[in-house]
Amino acid sequence: MKAFNFLTQKKFYITLLIIIVLIILIIEFVFYYLKHYTRHGTELEAPNLVGVNYIEALNEYKNDFNFILLDSIYMKGYEEGAIYQQDPAPGSKVKKGRNLYYVIISTSPEKVAMPNLRNLSLRQAIVLIKSNGLRINKLEFVDYFARNAVVEQLCDTLVIEPDTEIEKGTALNLLVGYGSGDKKTHLPNLICMKETDVKELLHNASLNIGTEIFMDKDPDGAYRVYRMEPDYSVETLLTLGSAVNVWYKSEKVFDFESLERELFRKDSVVASLKSKKVSDDSLKYVIDSFNYIIKHKKFSFDSVERILDLNVRPEKVIDITDYEYEDTLDMNEYNEYDIDTNNYYYEE
Repeated sequence: MKAFNFLTQKKFYITLLIIIVLIILIIEFVFYYLKHYTRHGTELEAPNLVGVNYIEALNEYKNDFNFILLDSIYMKGYEEGAIYQQDPAPGSKVKKGRNLYYVIISTSPEKVAMPNLRNLSLRQAIVLIKSNGLRINKLEFVDYFARNAVVEQLCDTLVIEPDTEIEKGTALNLLVGYGSGDKKTHLPNLICMKETDVKELLHNASLNIGTEIFMDKDPDGAYRVYRMEPDYSVETLLTLGSAVNVWYKSEKVFDFESLERELFRKDSVVASLKSKKVSDDSLKYVIDSFNYIIKHKKFSFDSVERILDLNVRPEKVIDITDYEYEDTLDMNEYNEYDIDTNNYYYEE
């Protein structure tokens, strides 16, 4: 057919060959250009610059990275001008000339404007203080008609006016009103609470932290409340502003989850017995039995100590707390209410 006569012409094949060669050359050029432009196959390992003075870092690595300052923060115990954080992270494989973002330690503390806390409720003041990066040191209650209303804001004993520039992290003392009614407040249960939550919980209850005792060492700070003074009770009332002493244990050596289950079991059984209106003496037996198990169990991760706990068998009621009982528990009384008496602690 005449339409395909060009296939027999030498000129067509020469032109086709030229086109193929040009395509190959273009592809080779593109790949060669991209390889050099993206530095393909040439990677650097991001150095660890944390703690290094930023001027020294810039002088040493200015030919490898494009340094960009993100922020400066104030941190006690850190050298001024040292790099506090970097991105990409140390050890990352990156291209030469990549942006390296860093945060340095500033030469002066970060400042914030003191908020106006006067006449706010204590709960509102706590939220505002926290959102501004400040802390509460102590609550001091004074005669004032509005209960839990902030009367004055101080740093140590000096009044701080609103909008005054103060260092971020400053601990404040608040003068708070007693109100015209009862000056008592309920004691919150701190047992098993994390150390970081204790002060805020007490302040929300119009109380202060007293002595803090750490019973063991934990480099990660994974502490939770093991004991408190006064002891928690739903009936316990304290004067507004009272101090609560706290003992901490590391959650790595003490089984707080098992303790929490025991406390929950106690609350559940006691609530059940109260709803069925058992006698006060019987209720006291149960509560004191639970108090004994909570006080004397090891709650340890050690397998031997766990076995010792499990080997305790119910036989007779024990002498516990400040009470002494001469009679044994009537187990039939509890079985009448479908209570699992194996939850209680007895000694042989």
